[in-house]
Amino acid sequence: MAKIVFTLVWGVVLVMTNRALEDATWAQYLATFLLGGIYALALSKVKILRGGITPEESK
Repeated sequence: MAKIVFTLVWGVVLVMTNRALEDATWAQYLATFLLGGIYALALSKVKILRGGITPEESK
């Protein structure tokens, strides 16, 4: 459930950022790339969003 909420909130952040940077296409691409990377990092590092045990805990 936390991953779904996080994804929806992150989608809103992405849309708002793209609207704010409407006149600068290069800035939209850069912001989308950076926000995508932050999103992937957050999903892989935040334990609540992963919803499972870490590989280190399974050993």
